[in-house]
Amino acid sequence: MTSLLPQQLTPIVKNVAPTTLTAMIPPSRSAGVAMEGKSLFTCHQCGALLKFKFNPVSIEEKITRLRSLEFDHPSTYSPVDESMSSAPMGADDNASQDDENEDQSVGGSSPNTPNGGKNSLGSPGGAGASVGDGTSPTPVIAREVVWENQRMVLGSGGKKSAQWAPVAFEAAGLIAAFYSCNRGVLGHSINEVVPARLLNKPHLWVTKEWEIDRTLAHCDDEGWIYETSFENFDPLSGELREHVVRDDAAIENSSSAEKVVRRRRVFRKRRVDGTDLSWFQELLDCSSLLLKKKTPSCHDCEETILHGLEETLQGIVNDREQYETFLAQFLVNHDEESIKYEFDGYEDDPELRAIQEEERLLLEEIESLDLETRQVQSKRQELWSTGKDLEQLVRGTFAEGAFLQHLLGLSRDERQSVGVYSVYASDLLRRLQRYNVFNDVFHIWHDGLFGTINGLRLGRLPSKPVEWQEINAALGQAVLLLAIIAERANFDFIRNKLIPRGSFSRVVSAHNKEYSLYSDGGMFRRRGFNQAMILFLECVDDAGRRAMHEEPSMKFPYKIQRGKINDLPISLGNDEQWTKALKCMLTHLKWLLAWISKRYP
Repeated sequence: MTSLLPQQLTPIVKNVAPTTLTAMIPPSRSAGVAMEGKSLFTCHQCGALLKFKFNPVSIEEKITRLRSLEFDHPSTYSPVDESMSSAPMGADDNASQDDENEDQSVGGSSPNTPNGGKNSLGSPGGAGASVGDGTSPTPVIAREVVWENQRMVLGSGGKKSAQWAPVAFEAAGLIAAFYSCNRGVLGHSINEVVPARLLNKPHLWVTKEWEIDRTLAHCDDEGWIYETSFENFDPLSGELREHVVRDDAAIENSSSAEKVVRRRRVFRKRRVDGTDLSWFQELLDCSSLLLKKKTPSCHDCEETILHGLEETLQGIVNDREQYETFLAQFLVNHDEESIKYEFDGYEDDPELRAIQEEERLLLEEIESLDLETRQVQSKRQELWSTGKDLEQLVRGTFAEGAFLQHLLGLSRDERQSVGVYSVYASDLLRRLQRYNVFNDVFHIWHDGLFGTINGLRLGRLPSKPVEWQEINAALGQAVLLLAIIAERANFDFIRNKLIPRGSFSRVVSAHNKEYSLYSDGGMFRRRGFNQAMILFLECVDDAGRRAMHEEPSMKFPYKIQRGKINDLPISLGNDEQWTKALKCMLTHLKWLLAWISKRYP
């Protein structure tokens, strides 16, 4: 009976329902919104949007705090291999400092916050500055660090046939064949721990192949560190724990049979161009490290949590006072009953033995219930762990979905831009196809009784004597036009040949005799000039016949026959008739110009 009360006190204390923190926190206002909107910019309790003060810490420093891996800037980077940093890979302590620098508020913006309270990813002077901030992006050199783990596997011949093999996944110690220090990912190969978007872009890598880090302590020529178990390695830095490090003599004296595991560190350097998109991808690679820390809370949720913690503390203090009071009374009553029963001779009382037996059975039942309770708690803990993993997976899925949606928007905008430019290019092409270059180069029109080509009058009247320099220039333009038409249509004149030389053009007859198609008004050169005009008119007639042969429906307005056009002599004699004949000839040339533009665009 003396041992009954102290033994019953333990289950009484255990069965007291504790006031948990979860019960004191009010439920979320919108669980769906909180789940979908949960990010670094929302309250992790209610999902409300937060606004932050300007933070001078650059995105490069934030990622460095998550990874504890430094970046090399091109101005200070050299191709020579540098010593690898052995700083711990944990980032919860460092990353928590970012939360202290941020000012959370559900409504309103701080007057010190630039851009109306919006917080940019990178500071203006940091490596994350983008082109939109007015500065050109600064590229940096990042190190991809991967641990490779192997275990000795015994063969059929025992230790003699033992071989080193990649480690299978061990959930207890979170050990796998490869582990990425940059993003905290386990995998069976490097392709599983390093994103494919980096491996498939050789231009991003500064070093072509993975290099072995031989600067670690107690490593051999191939960079391997041998130990008896992976528990001797620090899970953060990956190197040996301080209490495991031995001197060289102890390492040499250690048995080779103890060295059943080994690991080494390989690294490869790549380039980050410094744009907002590249830093966002780097931050997305840190999602597994980033999701380990909770996002900030808003002011209302913090007050609620603090109030709940105060009530919980007060309840615990009250329970403690009650326990102390009960123990004090229990000890006093126990001493009095012990003194009382010392003088009673009921040790052999059957009723007492029955009660003790009942007490033993009850204690055994309590032990079995405790064992069952521990098993249930273990299963519950596994369920909670699975739920947390599922929540992290959902968060990562939403982050990747947001990034893919952003890329989809960029692709849609680019496609619309290409479509608009295609419409513009098609319209410009149609206008250029309808554009006739010959009409601009050889503009044939009239100025009263005179026919003109490029503004040069062709003809001469007593009332309006045109200078022979202008007439010669107009004839040179006509010869050049007819020569281009023949070249474009790919035909030769039947008897004559044109030699375009501007104001001093010539015509070669079938007998290889040249005639000048220019004059100064003198009587001595008139005969040769008239013969050149007749030969030129024959060339115009040859071009017209070729056009009507290729296009039978085409009919010229004037008939050319024996040095005359529309029954007007082309030879210089009567100024009025000669001027009208030249005007008809220019009309004939304009028809040929229209035909060549349509037939040979």
